[in-house]
Amino acid sequence: MKKDRIQIDGVWYVKESTQPEPLNPGDVTLSVERTWETRNWCFSATVIMKDDSDSMDDFYPDPSLKIIDKRLGDRNSSVTHEADNPRWATGVLDNNPESMSEAHEMFDSQGLEEFRAFVRYLIEIKWIVRKTEI
Repeated sequence: MKKDRIQIDGVWYVKESTQPEPLNPGDVTLSVERTWETRNWCFSATVIMKDDSDSMDDFYPDPSLKIIDKRLGDRNSSVTHEADNPRWATGVLDNNPESMSEAHEMFDSQGLEEFRAFVRYLIEIKWIVRKTEI
């Protein structure tokens, strides 16, 4: 079999393959995403599936959230915010002052109400589990 070779400064080398190594399936994380898009906003939630389950209902609760502000105004493109703290999201739902300080910077009134609706939906489908205060 003839090998693909290259000469550099008078020395011949066998070209290395540029094919990546096969993936180890255990290194790949399975996730599921739910997305709700409105005219000015897009909300996505992603949960990580448990490795030892074949059921699509067996996942780790408390998703990572992506919030896309599509209102352009004086901007050239949308703005994306990411959150991985479900307490912040439920704090926005509950009008918690700590959560609301950031929420007021991110949302207009319509976006705030739409985000709260999305958080309520995630609670209903058990993607966000509300922690009780001790």
